[in-house]
Amino acid sequence: MKRLMFMMMFLMLVCVCFVSAEEPIGVFANSNTNSIQFIDPLTMETSANFLGGELGSYGGGLFDVVITPNGKTAFVSNFGDSRIFGIDISGGFDTAPTILCNIKIPFFAEDMDITPDGKYLVVTDGGFSARAAVILTDPSLLKTTNLGSNKYANAVVIHPDGKTVVFADYFQGKVHAYTLQTDGTLVFNKTIRVLPCRPVNVAISPDGKTVIAVDAGGPFCIALYFDNQGVMQLGKTVTMPFRNGQSCVFNQAGDKAYYLSNSRIGGTQVEVLNVGPNPADVSVSDTNIKVTPTRGTSQLFGVDTIALDPSGNYLYVTNPTLSGGKARVSVIDLVANQQIYSLPVNGIPTGIAFATIEDED
Repeated sequence: MKRLMFMMMFLMLVCVCFVSAEEPIGVFANSNTNSIQFIDPLTMETSANFLGGELGSYGGGLFDVVITPNGKTAFVSNFGDSRIFGIDISGGFDTAPTILCNIKIPFFAEDMDITPDGKYLVVTDGGFSARAAVILTDPSLLKTTNLGSNKYANAVVIHPDGKTVVFADYFQGKVHAYTLQTDGTLVFNKTIRVLPCRPVNVAISPDGKTVIAVDAGGPFCIALYFDNQGVMQLGKTVTMPFRNGQSCVFNQAGDKAYYLSNSRIGGTQVEVLNVGPNPADVSVSDTNIKVTPTRGTSQLFGVDTIALDPSGNYLYVTNPTLSGGKARVSVIDLVANQQIYSLPVNGIPTGIAFATIEDED
């Protein structure tokens, strides 16, 4: 009798694990070969090229990648074509993806972010645009907001509350906060001047309290924070070991941030930052991780060229710029704090993102 009960409990556990299984997957865009590839983070393998020549023109250039929270849809921006492509990746690593939608926006499409509920995609330009596009992902409806006089949007990140949208304004040396309405309209909230920082990218911690503005030129970044009323405030300037920041990503605990720089003197580096315990309490650690081969020394506006895999133990690095870009994705072991692989790929990879796909079977 005891053996029968044990076998029944074991079978129930197996069934539950099977139903709730999740397959981790990464997606990156190859700008010059107009294609995407998958990463299996469990084996650190890359797939063949997918959708080559189907994601707009080759000359347009693929830049950013974001994935819906359920892991089933990836969005890719084609800069010169001013288009956003929605791609079904629900089949996982071994299944060829298909294009779900092709959305034209009224400016060059570079950086993107998606709300935590997956309903809204916000897109910004890599040039002198004072507009941001909001795409309602289902159905695919487009709303364009003019941000107003002297407010450029060169990079975007969405707060974990799903309502607050933060833009990096490189040309004005500012960071802007807006509130996303249910109809896709963006309403101005606050601007903070961060000069001499020229923010090329911006990241928000998982708890929504700390903001890091990535500086494209100087050896520093700017830490900002959201107060208890949800209002963005200026924190402090953090002196960095190297110049020319391009991307930043927080770990899930929110106590570390990984900052990608690509200076002529330092080469390509991941600088590890300590965060907390208070908002905007950002400091430089003693750890800098060399990335090889060395990438170019300019920056893409807002494109996330580093991404943590679902385990949080490995950081994947593509190219912070196309000039001097390498056909490699570097893999950083964050336990050993060193690069362990340089994955060969079929193009010059730019935007990269990871997700887990739920197995509904």
